[in-house]
Amino acid sequence: MIYDLRLRQRKILAALMFGVAAGALASIAERVDAALTAGRFTPLGYINAYTWILVSALLLGPLAPIITTEIQAFIGLLTFANPLSWLWPIINLIFAVAVGFALTCINKIKPQIKLSLKVILLSLTCALLDIPLVYVVIVVVLNLPLVVYWISLPFYIALQLIPTTILSYIIVKRLKYLKFFQEMISST
Repeated sequence: MIYDLRLRQRKILAALMFGVAAGALASIAERVDAALTAGRFTPLGYINAYTWILVSALLLGPLAPIITTEIQAFIGLLTFANPLSWLWPIINLIFAVAVGFALTCINKIKPQIKLSLKVILLSLTCALLDIPLVYVVIVVVLNLPLVVYWISLPFYIALQLIPTTILSYIIVKRLKYLKFFQEMISST
């Protein structure tokens, strides 16, 4: 029992560290987004947030993305990284829970699945969530016309399926074999 608790504590610590890294990157990325789009679109912040959700899930398990994304969102709130910083804890939590659930299902159905396919499936989960959640942000929160949603949706889905998926895969692949990281989350 102590072995399991120690492992969980180390994974929690790693998820917190991922959240801090994501928050630091978001502070820069979302300010660039705000400067370029007046806070109406957040492509760099989007890529950052969802990359770390996927990385956290793939390396640390289904609950880790919740910790990672909420720490990142909290840092965004503290630093007012973006005019929509107040909204990201809610939106990102939905994505994190969905990714954690999808990961659990994947691991139950086919535990020996290749990493590349697992990353793609989790990324597709996020892309499917983009359909209602991009609508909420663009039409409901920002009060922009519906046509802006229809124009933006393919853009956000493409951000999820291309750069976010590729970055997540690269980061997971590198961290998986990094001795420091393995020692940090191992029980020895």
